[in-house]
Formats: sequence, C-alpha cells, structure tokens
Amino acid sequence: MNSEDKNISLQFYDYLCNIVGSEEVVRTRREIFSGIEIVQKASSGTFISSGSKAEGLDLKGSDFDQIIYPNFIRVYEILNCVQSDPDKVPLVMETNDTKSGFTKLKLAIEFDYEFDMIQDWFETVGEEKYISSKRFREKDLPDDMVIHGLCQSTAGGDYDHAQCLWCKEWISSAQQWIHRSRTVWPDNTLVMSAVQYGVLFVPIGYKNSPNEDLEWRISFSVAEKLLVHSFSHTQLLCYALMKIILTDIIKPRHSDLLCSYFLKIIMFWLSEEINPSGWKPENMISCFLDCIRRLVYCVEYKTCLHYFISENNLFEDRFTDKDHKALLDTLRYVYGSPWTSVFHTDTFLNYKLQSINSHWMARSASELSCFSYIRMICNNRSMYSQLKSFGIGYNNIFRKDICAYMLSVCSIKSMQSSDFYNLADKNKSFYKQYKRLFGHINIRLQSDSITPWLLLSSLFYKCKRFRECLNMINYCLFTCTPDRINVDFAYSLAEQTVFKQMKKTLGLMHACKYLILENVFIDK
Repeated sequence: MNSEDKNISLQFYDYLCNIVGSEEVVRTRREIFSGIEIVQKASSGTFISSGSKAEGLDLKGSDFDQIIYPNFIRVYEILNCVQSDPDKVPLVMETNDTKSGFTKLKLAIEFDYEFDMIQDWFETVGEEKYISSKRFREKDLPDDMVIHGLCQSTAGGDYDHAQCLWCKEWISSAQQWIHRSRTVWPDNTLVMSAVQYGVLFVPIGYKNSPNEDLEWRISFSVAEKLLVHSFSHTQLLCYALMKIILTDIIKPRHSDLLCSYFLKIIMFWLSEEINPSGWKPENMISCFLDCIRRLVYCVEYKTCLHYFISENNLFEDRFTDKDHKALLDTLRYVYGSPWTSVFHTDTFLNYKLQSINSHWMARSASELSCFSYIRMICNNRSMYSQLKSFGIGYNNIFRKDICAYMLSVCSIKSMQSSDFYNLADKNKSFYKQYKRLFGHINIRLQSDSITPWLLLSSLFYKCKRFRECLNMINYCLFTCTPDRINVDFAYSLAEQTVFKQMKKTLGLMHACKYLILENVFIDK
C-alpha cells in the first residue's frame, strides 16, 4: 500500500472515530455496563449486559440487552452429570429432534415444593416435563413492555430485557470451536476465558418447528461480548461501519433479511483468518472492503455458519429467490461504490450536517448516553450493600470515577425510597433518618448540584419548614440555566462534544454536576 492510500485510510479512521467514538470512549462505555452488572448482583439471579451498547457502540439502532438467569435453575447437558442440590431445579438438554443450535429442556429430577412458583412454566409431553420457552419469556410482563422476539422490550426498543437459563459447562456441540485451527485470534487465553462462562439458553424456538414453544436457542452471548471486546479499534470501526450500512441501506430496502448478529458472526470468521497485525488504522479502507466482500460472498452462497456450532448454517432457508437476488444486487452495489454508499447514509449525512451547522466546534461522539442506563438500572439497595459491591467491582471496572459516579446515582435512589418520607414526630428515629439523609446528600452532591436540594426541600416541606423549602427551590430554579443538558438516552453530537470537553477539563463528576440536568421524581 502506497503512502497516499495509507494517509486516506488514516483520515477515514479519524473521521469514523468522531462518529463511532474513540478508543477511550468505547472503553468507558464498556466499563459503564460492567459496573451495572456489579451493581445488580443479587442472590436470586445473575445479570449480564449485552447488545451493541455493552459492546462499546452507540449508533442509531444500537440497543442495550439485559440478560438475567435465575440462580435456582441449573441446566446440564447429559443426565449422568446432574448433581443433587436441594436449592436448584435441575434441567437436562434434549436435542435428538431439534435443529442444530436449539434444544428442549427437560426436568431431570422432581423439585421441592419451595419452587411451586415455576410449575406454570412446564408442559407435560408423555411422561416427561419440559420447560416452555413461550411461557417463560412471557412471565411477569410489565404493562409498559412488549414481547419482541425473545425479549421483553420497551416500546422504542432502546432497552431489551431477556430472561434465560444457564449451563455451567461448555457443551459438546461447541467443543470443536476450542480446538479448531486458526491463525492467531482468538488466542488460547481468550478462548479459555470464554469457555469458563458456559452457555446460555434463551427462550425462543426454531421458527415453524412443531415444538417451537418448547425449544430454546443455545446462546453464547458472554463469549461473543468477550470476543468483541478483544477487537482492535480498527476491527471495531469496521464492525460499526457494517452496522451503519445494515441500518441505513439494507434494512430500508430489505427489512429484516439480514440482522446485526449475522454481521458479528461474519466479523468473527474473518478475524480468525486475518492476522491481528493487519487490523490497523492505516489499513482501514482495505479492512472495510474485506468485510463487505465477505458479506457479499456469504449472501451469494447462502452460507453463514454459526461461529461456535459450525454445522448450523444461519442462512439456511433464509431467502426466497426473489429476496436473495434483490439483496445481492444491493450488496454488490455497496461493494462496487463503497464511498458513494457510505457517505450517503443517514448516519454520515447527519454528522456532516451537524458539523456544518456548528463549524466552530469539533464534533465527536462521547459515552454520554450510556450514563443514562445507570440511572435506569440502579436500585434501592442499602448504601452498605452498594459500597460492598463497588469494593468487589474495583478489580473489574478499573475506573475510580465511574465507581464514584455509580455510587452517587445509587445514593439518590436510596433518597427517593419511601423510607425517607415516612417520618413521624421528631423522635429518635426521625433524627437517625435525618442524619442518614444528609449522608446521601453529601455523596450525591459530588455529581449533581440540583436534585439533592430538591429532595431535601420536600423533606423540609413535610417538616413544615417552608422558608428553607422555598429558598432551596429558588436556588434550584436559578441553577437550571438553558445551557444545561437534560438527561436522555439520545444526545445530539453538540451535547456529546461539550460533555466530552468538560469531562476532559474538570473530570467526570464535575462535568455531570455542572452540565447535566437530572429528572426528579418524588413519591407522595
């Protein structure tokens, strides 16, 4: 490659970093969701962050999937491995009449009466009891959510909540992934790290199967997240660019013929074949064209082998002849005119438009919207429990400022719980609660200059201290200046740029304190 091609690749790499995010921004996004997993540790279930946002991407259509599996259910691959445990409901896989990549889950041993609450999930076939994927995914559906595939989702699709089941062991149908021949990536350490997480079973069967409502799809979500996190930034930008093409070009023309999961699988296979040293900024353009070329090849030959269970062709029976031809025409056009295609996507046009309208400020994506998920996910556990979680989490998060911010958010959740507003006369209990409240305020004031005072004003109102209440409200109104950024899950590039610059200058806590305008909810 000559020097001119390298320079163009480097310029394109920098341009993409502004749209997708720099290495630092991507790392921070990932650490935020790692922190959320730690905060949500519970005895009844294990929480796993998944989806594009947890992988470090925050593009149009990027989602956040929260996977939860109950700790009292354990899946085994074969009956002989089932261990007797009075605290666990044991299930065993049955794959003799299911498509590769799917299984039925059969009750291995009758469980104790304490688990009667899950009896409704089971369906009896002959003399065997199977757990129904349909009943499982539809259980406890909140009023404000809908069933979307295997998930319970918000109406806008920004947040997906998926219940699943877990097998501690790496199943035999995926054993070949561990030992198969590859160049350098993934190395043995990464492979072993992925294997130790076992596999998940998500509640959705093979479409049109006679046993669809009883079948479960075998999922490798944790392993996939680890693999994406191991990508070089050039690899991640290629992956992001493929997602942009899917969202802005392919989906408007061909609906859901292709999904982002197929792109991820194709990236994995390609990454096995290309030496990691080839994925570097000066090769950005050639790497991207390699990705498009591989996608065209896979669609042309209707072959997209599952990365972990390679006998499962994800494109099998996927396309009609008419759909296949139309999709192939679109992909060949993208490959033949890549820059016409890429720079005319909505994502690139919006970026260009915002840059022109605010030419005085450099535009760059930040991790700002990912912080909003902390506010949504953090719960009302005691501050002692939160501190304990964060103490454990330091080894996993590495970033002291993110830990401090999450603790600050958790403190406001505790302040908003009903405990602080069930205050009777000014007795010993009252003063104890009052003291606790000010402890929470001091923590929250590190990253929020308004919400703690509003909550305190509500307490003063209840205590009939109206003058102090009004003074605090007036102070908060004075502080709510137009240059503040309202909390949301989507921010303009201008807002992200301002946040990024202020964070770089003052640090995360002060950037949030003086720039972000929080929502306040006070229970009556």
